[in-house]
Amino acid sequence: MNTQLVNLQFSDTYLMVNFEITFQEIQSWLSMAGHNMDDASLFRALLFPESLDSDQQTELCWIILHRYEDVFFQTNRNWTDPEHPATMNCVHQLLLRMMNSRTLNGEDNTKLDLYLLLQEDRQADTPLYPTLHHLFDVKWGSSASA
Repeated sequence: MNTQLVNLQFSDTYLMVNFEITFQEIQSWLSMAGHNMDDASLFRALLFPESLDSDQQTELCWIILHRYEDVFFQTNRNWTDPEHPATMNCVHQLLLRMMNSRTLNGEDNTKLDLYLLLQEDRQADTPLYPTLHHLFDVKWGSSASA
């Protein structure tokens, strides 16, 4: 997929995660639409859409860009109400933090920061992100380098 479309998808996803829907709700939305993903796969797809193969990129981009016409999106979004418990979910907060980092520091620095953070979390007595620990264990798409 072309770089401009990937950038548009990332920008739309960033706004969506900030103002409309949480990570858990995105997972539920995509599951209802027939796209089941574990936490690590979804996190990677949202933060680094270029890591997906071309067909997956196109499909996810179409779903995100046409979300307002999607009944499953409408069912799952909460407008990120600060009082909603999913808003404070640690994976949702990490996604926001890493999306901000990617915007400010670029893709490579964000991958490095995320890798180091997850390695540190693996060694913690009470890990915050156990469902993301295997994020870097699988080979990414051809355009990704991690």
